[in-house]
Amino acid sequence: AQCASAVLPTPTMARLTLLCLALCAASASAFSAPALRPVAARSVVARNGAQMAEFKYPSSETLGIGSKIPSNVYAIASLGSLGVGLGCTAQANIFNVLNAENANPVIMAGSALTLYSFFLHIACFVQQKNGK
Repeated sequence: AQCASAVLPTPTMARLTLLCLALCAASASAFSAPALRPVAARSVVARNGAQMAEFKYPSSETLGIGSKIPSNVYAIASLGSLGVGLGCTAQANIFNVLNAENANPVIMAGSALTLYSFFLHIACFVQQKNGK
C-alpha cells in the first residue's frame, strides 16, 4: 500500500502565497468608486412634526445594459434564480454530505444563484422606483 506523503510548505511557497495575497489586496482599490457624491437629501416634516429625510432613488441608468428591462422581468428572474440556488444548496449540503468524492461542479455553481438573485432583486427595486 502506498502512503500519500504530506506536502510541507516551503519558504518559496510561503513567499509566493504572501505575494498573491498582497496582490489581491492591492487590486481591491481598482473596484472602489472614484469620487462619490452624497445623495441629495431634503428634510420633510411628517404630520406628527417629526423630521424625516426623503432620498432620491438611483436612476435606471445605473443598471447599464439592463436599464430598459422592466421590473417584472427582474422579479421573475430573481425568484427563479433563488429557487434554483436554494435547491442546489440543499442538494449539496442537506441531502448529501459534500466531500471530494461526490462534489458536483454544476450543483456547486448553481448554489451561487442565491447571491445572484439578491442582485436581481435590487435591480427590480430600482426599476420599480423609477416606474419601469
